Amino acid sequence: MKPSIMTMNYVTLIQDEKMVLAEVPEALRSEVERWLNYFSTGQLPTITTNGNVGGVNNEN
Repeated sequence: MKPSIMTMNYVTLIQDEKMVLAEVPEALRSEVERWLNYFSTGQLPTITTNGNVGGVNNEN
C-alpha cells in the first residue's frame, strides 16, 4: 500500500524538523508513524510479525 500525499507531507515536515508527530492529526498519526518507521528502517510492520519490523513483507 502506498502512502497518501497528505501522509507524505507530514512525514516530510517531521523529517525536516518543522513539526513533531504529536502535531499530526489523530486520524493520520498511525500512518505517518508507520511511514516514518519505514524510511528509518527500510521495512514496514506486517500482520505476520504482529506489527514488529522484519519478516516477509509484500509491501516493499
